[in-house]
Amino acid sequence: MKRLTIFGGAAVLAALAPSCSSAGFGSISSQARLTVTITGGDIGAPDKRLPIAFTPQAPLKVRVEAHTPGGAIDTSYEGWVRISVRPGTVASVNSGDDARNVQLHAGVAENVPVPLVASYGDARIWAEDLGFVPVSNLKRNPPPACSDGIDNDGDGAIDAAADSGCFAPNDDTEEGGTYATGVSTPVYYALPRIADVRGIALNSGSATAFPGEQVRMATGWDEAAYRFDYDVVVTRIASDGFYATDVSDQAARGFASIFAFTFSSPTKLRVCDRLKAFSGTASDFYGFTEIGFPTWSVEYYDPAARPCLVPEPSVLTTADLANPKALFRYESSLVRVLTAGTVSVHIGGHFGPGYPAAPAYAPTADASNCDINHSGKIDFADAQESACNTACTADVECSEFSGFLSQSNFNVVVADSASKASARAQANGSAAPGFDPVLAKGQPIKSLTGTLRYFSGGSQFTIEARCGDDIVTDTKAQPMPSSLACVRPRTDLELGQGN
Repeated sequence: MKRLTIFGGAAVLAALAPSCSSAGFGSISSQARLTVTITGGDIGAPDKRLPIAFTPQAPLKVRVEAHTPGGAIDTSYEGWVRISVRPGTVASVNSGDDARNVQLHAGVAENVPVPLVASYGDARIWAEDLGFVPVSNLKRNPPPACSDGIDNDGDGAIDAAADSGCFAPNDDTEEGGTYATGVSTPVYYALPRIADVRGIALNSGSATAFPGEQVRMATGWDEAAYRFDYDVVVTRIASDGFYATDVSDQAARGFASIFAFTFSSPTKLRVCDRLKAFSGTASDFYGFTEIGFPTWSVEYYDPAARPCLVPEPSVLTTADLANPKALFRYESSLVRVLTAGTVSVHIGGHFGPGYPAAPAYAPTADASNCDINHSGKIDFADAQESACNTACTADVECSEFSGFLSQSNFNVVVADSASKASARAQANGSAAPGFDPVLAKGQPIKSLTGTLRYFSGGSQFTIEARCGDDIVTDTKAQPMPSSLACVRPRTDLELGQGN
């Protein structure tokens, strides 16, 4: 089937495609087309953008027309078109056989209500002729053509499983549509901030609101005014990506930090750099929201020109550590456990390569290794290893040693003498090569700082130190301020080269 052209409500996108003639002059294409015109509702403006809505709002009104090759309305067209929006989702357009399909009568569908959800940036409403004729009752007699077991169009293929002309089992025609497509002029929405991408409104911050979508995020950079209205700053350079925080939103709403996965360490970024543009594919990797295949532009940090802007870490309490739902607020942001006032922090004291003794498998200072069969990991189907791991998990002082060998994870214990509460936080100090948690087991520390990473299996949240500055073992010392910790300013030569 030949694909027909696209026509916008106020501007032709491809409908008037020129073709070659024998005389060498272009000629107007004679293809049919659809048009989509927004006739009612607030579409915003480039300088007055609508807020992003994650629940259906007042619908826009749309007129869809089918045009003949000559440009007139095709009054013979009685087909159905599918309504969509990019980016975003259409909640519904009718309460009939299919919530996103609408039928044209005499070539026109008038006052079609189109409520948009999770649209952002310059969103456009689309209408496409898929050849879909929806039937609400699959048990209808006779059944819909795409589920009746008959080759209705004689092309050798039967029903939705095989016939390319079938859009769904409730499609009442095995013939494909023209695939003519129309697109509206823009609806102007704001770009989502990091907290919106993290799903603060839709999923309480536990999962992205844009799964699998290529999303462009707001960074506060105003290109027209050539200024930042707020700051999205790089807080960590990791071996496989970087972390960024929307500074003012982290303080206001939380959920405003995110990890960008770049496969290897991004060579031209540094802590304190400020993002001007930031986009990529949002996803949840074992529950951890990240941006894949990211692209960005950056204002490089120059201490002579502006402050660093990396926010001070959020200090986690024993109550925070005991409440995983509360910790999602800080996912990917800088956090800290700190010895101060009635609160003390120490490395878990039960941490060693030996094997706890059966049958209780109680860990000791030198025995917390539950890899009893030497497979390199805990086998939960093995009764001994499962019992050993259960005993370690129940002991706030225990860091399971085989997990440390494979992942470099260990536990720190946070205790509050005032509330008599204690909790542990899983930590990773592999980016601080001068620190050995096994040698430091049982010893008090002043603080441990890092980015908070989530993993949906096992111990779910881990504080990952960024460098040696993030682990302060001297209880009389103070952690470095964020403007200095793990900050490696560029040299004058690097600034001149833009690296």
